[in-house]
Parts: sequence; C-alpha cells; structure tokens
Amino acid sequence: MEVGGSGGGGSLPLSITEQFSTLSVGSDDESSGGVHKTEQDPRKIARKYQMDLCKKALEENIIVYLETGCGKTHIAVLLMYKMRHLIKKPQKNICVFLAPTVALVQQQAKVIQGSTDFKVGTYCGSSKRLKRHHDWEKEMEEYEVFVMTPQLLFRKLCHCFIKIELIALLIFDECHHAQLNSDHPYEKS
Repeated sequence: MEVGGSGGGGSLPLSITEQFSTLSVGSDDESSGGVHKTEQDPRKIARKYQMDLCKKALEENIIVYLETGCGKTHIAVLLMYKMRHLIKKPQKNICVFLAPTVALVQQQAKVIQGSTDFKVGTYCGSSKRLKRHHDWEKEMEEYEVFVMTPQLLFRKLCHCFIKIELIALLIFDECHHAQLNSDHPYEKS
C-alpha cells in the first residue's frame, strides 16, 4: 500500500497495494502491559471519499492522488483497520508501511499508533540492531505494522529476514517518487 503526502505543496499520490481481497473487521479487545486497551475505530472520523477509496483498495491495488492534507494516511489507516483480521496477532502476517525518509517513518508511525490499536515497529537504517534471522522473527511475533524505509525492506527481503508472503498489506508513502532514473529510494529498491 502506498501513502503520499508530507507537505511541500502540490498533489501527492497514495498507492494502496494489498495481497488479499477479503473484507472483515475484527472486534477483539487487546491487552497491553496490564492495561486494557480497547479497539480504536478510525471510521468514526473518516470522510465519505476516504471510506470509498478504502473500499476500492480492498477490491484492487490502487494509487490515490489527493492534495496535501486530504487524509491519504487516514485512508491507509482505514485499510489496515479493515484488514485487521489478517494482521492482528496471533496472525503471522504483517502490514508494511514504507516511507522514503527517516523523518517520514517516524511521523507516519506516530500517526498509525495514535489512530489504531496495532503494535507498530519503526525501522530506519541502523536504528535497531536487528542483524539475525532470530531478531526479525521476534519482531514479527511482536509487531503488526512495520513502518520502514524502502531500502531496509529491500535488504531484509534479500536476506530472507522478512518473507514477502507474510506481508498482508504493503503501503508506499510518497509513491510519486517511484520513477526510473530518479535516484530515489523507491527506484533503487
């Protein structure tokens, strides 16, 4: 899945890619650190066009092209919510949200954490010392949403630390940068 938009003026696309087309919404409460955390429902603040675009993304892979500030990230959050039955633990699948810079990884992870009850892990370059298969297996057991740079995902896929078949939902933030010969992380990955 792809989410675009980090300011800077102009229209930014959001490409939402999914591997599964089923629609189901879970409603289990999750316990975290002894504190009972109730499920958050991002639909409560969604606009109709966001819900419509989320529905379309459940049916097929899409790119959403909207002006900055129109809620592309919220569409991604809605899609995560709708696909929670595939990524909520104890499921082994994960959602990967790609953002091309460390600042965007941190910003988008914060938005996802504030909008959902998913366990979100952030991964940028060497921000975490996860060097062995076992380390990544533990991350995949703990976290449901991985917010990371495209370069890092590419390296982890190449080394089989993350397996593509375990990614239930893949989101590309700022997908308009994915152009040949652009010298952008999406072009290199």
